[in-house]
Amino acid sequence: MAIKEPIELKWTASGLTYAGLAWGKPDQPVVIALHGWLDNALSFVELAPLLEEYRVVALDLSGHGLSDHRSEDSGYHLWDEIPQLVDVVEQIAKGPVVLLGHSRGASVAILLAAGLADQCEALVLVDGLLPAFGDDRNGAHQVARYVKERKKYLARPERVFASVEEFAERRKQYGFSPDSGIVLAPRALEACEGGFRLRVDPRLFGASALYINREQRSQIYNELEMPVLSLLAGQGLFANSQVARDMVEQAGRCIVHFKSTTLEGSHHLHMEPASVGQVAQCIRQFLIEARAIHAPQSGTPEDS
Repeated sequence: MAIKEPIELKWTASGLTYAGLAWGKPDQPVVIALHGWLDNALSFVELAPLLEEYRVVALDLSGHGLSDHRSEDSGYHLWDEIPQLVDVVEQIAKGPVVLLGHSRGASVAILLAAGLADQCEALVLVDGLLPAFGDDRNGAHQVARYVKERKKYLARPERVFASVEEFAERRKQYGFSPDSGIVLAPRALEACEGGFRLRVDPRLFGASALYINREQRSQIYNELEMPVLSLLAGQGLFANSQVARDMVEQAGRCIVHFKSTTLEGSHHLHMEPASVGQVAQCIRQFLIEARAIHAPQSGTPEDS
């Protein structure tokens, strides 16, 4: 029977506290789930119970949910918290793990998989890959934009919403459905005078100073020896975009065991009742196939 109610967990790495939720039993194979931009661990509340053969541990990435914000001399580039996440993974599991990432969390999961090397036995990416939208941007202009926006968002007053519904409605401007806002609200908001304060670090709204370029993406993908599943949303980030098609093509060319499937649904298809069952089914079947790839082959010449 699926376990619907998760337990709260916390870990410390490099002085930062990470919070998370866990479904399943401690002796089951571990899936570590990383949410998307401005989301939190509750984004997996529909999917995790359907992966009932696994212990699913969903983290609040730094600056999100109940996890600590990064210090003012640090930042939120995709690679900034990889050392801390490696430490957290070591606290969660000593053996092999599966990484599951959505959107920005998929990008982080790819870098984390490279950092974990053989400990990551499979990688599942939900409507996300290493981003390519920075390929044609002027590097110097991007650094200037980063500095300007960092100052802007550090100085911005706290965001307070009169109600959870107002928060959910406001998320629509970033392409999120109102329902996803309601689901995420318990970890995204904190009650305060006048309503609900947004927990997310405001620096996450700012631009990145640098991007991973095409050659670097290829180098990273080439090092991923584990099986990789890319689940794309039919109405998500990769719909009707030549840049997105190029991103998928590059990943498929460079990753040795790569499978890409498009499912009906929006960018948050893993949260939607209409699509989450199919997402879970694809992941479960993929992990069975991945296990077969890792299984030792019998009948080698040494056996004869």
